[in-house]
Amino acid sequence: MKRNPVNKIILEGPDLSGKTTLYEMIHKKTGYQWNIQDRSALSMLLHAKYYERDTFCHVEAVKGEIYNLNNFIIILLPDWNTIAQRFNKRGDPIQNITSLRKIYDLFKEAVEEFENYPNVMTVRCEISDWVLNTIVDSLYEFENADLKVFQEQAMNYCLTKNVTERIGLNFTHYDDGTFIDVNKLDIEYESEKDYYQKIEQKLRAKMSDNFCDYQDKTSRRIIYADDSCISLAHFLIRDKCLDCKFFIRSSNTRDTLYYDLNFLKYLTQIVYDIFELKGYFCKMQFTINSAHIPSKID
Repeated sequence: MKRNPVNKIILEGPDLSGKTTLYEMIHKKTGYQWNIQDRSALSMLLHAKYYERDTFCHVEAVKGEIYNLNNFIIILLPDWNTIAQRFNKRGDPIQNITSLRKIYDLFKEAVEEFENYPNVMTVRCEISDWVLNTIVDSLYEFENADLKVFQEQAMNYCLTKNVTERIGLNFTHYDDGTFIDVNKLDIEYESEKDYYQKIEQKLRAKMSDNFCDYQDKTSRRIIYADDSCISLAHFLIRDKCLDCKFFIRSSNTRDTLYYDLNFLKYLTQIVYDIFELKGYFCKMQFTINSAHIPSKID
């Protein structure tokens, strides 16, 4: 089972940048492994700028796509001379050379803003087997990584453009019920272990109070809620799946976010074991409403 399945790959870039070529190469190499989308919210935003339309909804749409850490955005931006040569050879049914250059410059500005984001890749060269293999290998690596990959991504988001906080990062993580990557030693992380123990005790007490031998386990719902950093843990047993939703705030993405994520997966294992869900899979959806780095990292 893939731990972190890619939700979608979004190919962005001006006309004649190589999106269709890369689209076909990825599908051919992987046997249609992923959902690949040619253009999306970023193109809508840049064309709204070009035509001087209101951009508010498009900015929010870009955030929605890019802050989903299971999405990957690949921006193709070869040098302008390459684009111009392709235009002179093949033409374009919509753009002329002037409008094409303006759109190209807008994508160039977008690359300067987004290229350091952890789930954004920029391709500035011709599409080659090396480029293709680099992209595909990085996606496979992501899909099989443990939860640390999301702590790293969240921290990188906070460090990009000297912004120390990001709002609304989210991702989905799966487990087949073995929980082999849960590190129980990390539950004893010194600065958080008392906090974790209180949450675990409350969750266990809630399950004990509401447990009935005659109730069908396939219709159970368990909720932990609080006004602290881990504000919601919602567990729902349906259709051979333990569906988990977590809503958290990380006041120290650098030092504690990984431990919080590991702890929440540990809680998922507790629920899984208590309700004897062998053969079920787990779907964990995390929303980090505020990912924050309190001070500059040396």
